[in-house]
Amino acid sequence: MNRAFIAVGLLFFYKKIIVVGKENIPKKGAVLLVSNHKNALLDPLLIATHTSRSLHFLTRASAFKIPFVKWLLSTVNMLPIYRMRDGKASLAKNEAIFNYCFNLLHKGQTLLIFPEGTHDIRRLVRPLSKGFTRITFGVLEKHPDLPLSIIPVGLNYSDARLFGESVSIRFGEPINVNNYYHPEDLNNAALTLKEVVSDAMKKLTVHIPMDTYDEKLASLGDVNFLNPDEINAKLQSNQPIIPVQKSKTNRIYPILKGLVTINSILPMAIYKMIEPNIKEPEFISTTKVAVGLTAFPLFYTLQALVVGFFFGNTVGWSYGIFSVLLVWLTAKSK
Repeated sequence: MNRAFIAVGLLFFYKKIIVVGKENIPKKGAVLLVSNHKNALLDPLLIATHTSRSLHFLTRASAFKIPFVKWLLSTVNMLPIYRMRDGKASLAKNEAIFNYCFNLLHKGQTLLIFPEGTHDIRRLVRPLSKGFTRITFGVLEKHPDLPLSIIPVGLNYSDARLFGESVSIRFGEPINVNNYYHPEDLNNAALTLKEVVSDAMKKLTVHIPMDTYDEKLASLGDVNFLNPDEINAKLQSNQPIIPVQKSKTNRIYPILKGLVTINSILPMAIYKMIEPNIKEPEFISTTKVAVGLTAFPLFYTLQALVVGFFFGNTVGWSYGIFSVLLVWLTAKSK
């Protein structure tokens, strides 16, 4: 139920959610999804609500300190992973988390990890940590006959910060971890697996190398970031990239957005109060969705009850439905 509620909320937030390669995810057996990390908590929520398998996730333990976030994460099987900044004593808790992951995979379940370690809104795949190789090789050490697949994932946002934008979720072809597990030389095995997974992820998302990032990004102009194939090919060949022509000025979206703002004055005010405290751009959309999943439904329900009290239940609930549809139309019209 919570997963369905979040899925509906995301449909109201994004203009389009495009899913490519979903058939690459095995229907059964142990699977580790390995994704780039651009947009804070929305990354795992988008993947969780657009796969047929039940997922467990690893995310930084500090996120669980916020009560609402803790509830949100617990609804989609989030597991805390501790870092040095959480205190040296906390690192010992990771051993129990890793053992729990080994057990999940041994049971043929699915785990999602973001091996870049932190989120970053920029359009590139950053160096991967060894954490996911520790999990994959750790479970194979305990259960060497277990078939284990890695599915690389690429998340691409037209603009990760804004309401009414679009996102594509790309699932790559399975990588057979068993072929890379060499217990006699785990260090080189881990380096090789990291390189293979990183290369696969770079094909699934727009990857602009760090050393030329600002220059290359500026040269792209208005392009379709949801489909990285053409952009990456031209970046690698140094061919000129033809920007996408901007569509004519959208006259409908500003009108609908203005109506939503007027009709949602209290939840909009709540977000405006929170906004100055958002220190990282990666948390902007996460905060907007959090307010959208809580304050907006409550406010519209109260609004419908008040209107119903004065004008009758039919008018009240019709007004409530209108309020919800207005948000939907606004997101889809951008």
